[in-house]
Amino acid sequence: MADPVIIGDATLYLGDCLEILPTLGKVDAVVTDPPYGLGWEFTGQGSGKAAQGSKSSVVKGQTIIGDKVDFDPSPFSKINSQIFWGMHHFPQSLKRGTALVWLKKHPNAFGTFLSDADIAWFNKGCGVYCSQIINPASFQSEKCHPTQKPVALMEWCLTHIPDARTILDPFMGSGTTGVACAKLGRKFIGIEIEPKYFDIACSRIQKAYDQPDLFVAPPEKPVQERMDYD
Repeated sequence: MADPVIIGDATLYLGDCLEILPTLGKVDAVVTDPPYGLGWEFTGQGSGKAAQGSKSSVVKGQTIIGDKVDFDPSPFSKINSQIFWGMHHFPQSLKRGTALVWLKKHPNAFGTFLSDADIAWFNKGCGVYCSQIINPASFQSEKCHPTQKPVALMEWCLTHIPDARTILDPFMGSGTTGVACAKLGRKFIGIEIEPKYFDIACSRIQKAYDQPDLFVAPPEKPVQERMDYD
């Protein structure tokens, strides 16, 4: 394992998260999008085809390898707050919790094979909460990772865990969770196994820290949230 890259309050590791996790200190929350359930091959031009068992997807010429086995959340079970995107790909691995829903496009936006929404599992409560962040065309043109999320969406996730000061993303990808943490003044630990995406994450997080106007106070707990998390 190489030495981590330190950028502001972000500590970034290039390597296998299962090997790095035991070396970390206490973290308050894990917010991540595990690379599981990727059964499509994307051309990057807005069309796709069933992959007949393939577990990879491609966007702008870059590939991410998907799951060979079912996602196992147990390595993160001792972390107080847990948010995992893509819960519909591995529901058998999850217990009772809250669903966070991202409406990626307007439901009446026909003519695309993309799902209308993505769903995250949150280990506290038992409600269903929808983000108001619609996937803009500008975001699609800027994507550099097949499962990249908008920064605003990850900021919204963090509003559900207002007391979590140190956030872990063990499948960091292009670093969107880290960018959100930089903007909201949270400490961040990111792990990514693919060097090309690790380099992209470092660059994006560095740019976030290079823009001091992005720094704001941690958000208040949303008024809508009257969930019994404990």
